[in-house]
Amino acid sequence: MSLWAAWCEKGDREAIVAVVASLDGEGRVLFAQSADVLRRMAAGSEPGELGVVVGPVGRGVSDVNLAAALARDGRARQVVLAGRAVSGSLRSRAARAGIDLVVDLAEVEEVDDAEVPCSPGERDAVSPPPRPCPPEMAPAAPPVPDPDAGSPRVVRDGAPVLVLCSGRGGVGKTTLAASLVAVGARWGLEVALLDLDLSCGNAHAAFGLPAGTDLARLGDEGNPAEGLLARLFVTAAPGVALAGPCARPEAAELAAARMGALIDHARRSFDLVVADTSTTFTDAVAQAAQAADRLLIVSDARRGSVAPVARMSGLAVRLGVARTRIARLENHADERAAAGPVAGRSEIGLEAARIHRVCDGGREVEDLVAAGRVADLVEPGYAFSDSVAALLAQLLSELGRLPEHEEARRAAEGPPARAWRWPFGTRREAR
Repeated sequence: MSLWAAWCEKGDREAIVAVVASLDGEGRVLFAQSADVLRRMAAGSEPGELGVVVGPVGRGVSDVNLAAALARDGRARQVVLAGRAVSGSLRSRAARAGIDLVVDLAEVEEVDDAEVPCSPGERDAVSPPPRPCPPEMAPAAPPVPDPDAGSPRVVRDGAPVLVLCSGRGGVGKTTLAASLVAVGARWGLEVALLDLDLSCGNAHAAFGLPAGTDLARLGDEGNPAEGLLARLFVTAAPGVALAGPCARPEAAELAAARMGALIDHARRSFDLVVADTSTTFTDAVAQAAQAADRLLIVSDARRGSVAPVARMSGLAVRLGVARTRIARLENHADERAAAGPVAGRSEIGLEAARIHRVCDGGREVEDLVAAGRVADLVEPGYAFSDSVAALLAQLLSELGRLPEHEEARRAAEGPPARAWRWPFGTRREAR
């Protein structure tokens, strides 16, 4: 049974129940007593735990503004705005605000009321039609999280899963994935690198391997056994195990449906899981995104980079990925320049997402990766490698999984002013 919270006029509660029933046959509705209570209910829930319906509201706070605020908060599984005589301009405004769905109650009321289960003893013994759970059922409002406490901490069973995706090629996603696992292994973690670009992945090349492992073997298994899943990993470097892609591109579709089982196995077997993905949002990428503790949408400073990020973030939200689990990763960044003002604003699902940056390492990065020397690439003291380490430390700190390692602790704190080492000399930078 899934939970929904709603706030509307009392006379519209049965219509809201019908809306929830049409969206979720097993949904249970809790009616908040005010807009403030509704927002605190959402803020106190786990990401994705609670669906929310707002409106129609005849007075006080604007229902569309409240729904937009709940969408920005990023805690709700789905944010639905309900009203009557819904206009096209309202739908357009709601879409820009990140509201998932706009419902016209006049259309819902034309069909029979749907039944929504309530707790035993709460049904009206006289009238046969079901009635919504009364407002008294609404739980006491949970405390509002401290806004100064930092990013939400989501701790799941097993290892944290970091997934890198993008809407265009050439942004350095594979290099970043390989660099992250190399840094994690240096911190003493047992790390799994999943190459989910099943047709054309080449993450193995960053470690000097001639090939990866063949995930197409999963296509023959209805429910892959643990033994088979374990055999799909090969040691790429000390502390790093690699799985994927497929040996033959045409077999990718057969393996894609089994990626959830592979990710679950990796989560149970390793300390950290990093997944590299294809440019397009395949079934394998969708499963990885839904399993991710942090979905990192990678872009660079090239012209037209915002549109692919917007498409990928919007799709991730529609797949049910909580906004609190989505972040933007700007690669090839100029360490001396401030983040651009447009970053993270126009992308659906990234309205309040954190923006991480990795410094441009120049041709040296390309040369070392091409030579299979990613472990040398991430040695401390370079702008690129130190920013990758800071990225990993920040992500693991948010998830409560920062290892007890001196270098990891320093990376989480951020280095003081120092001299960066560059390929052709030394340049003083302050951070």
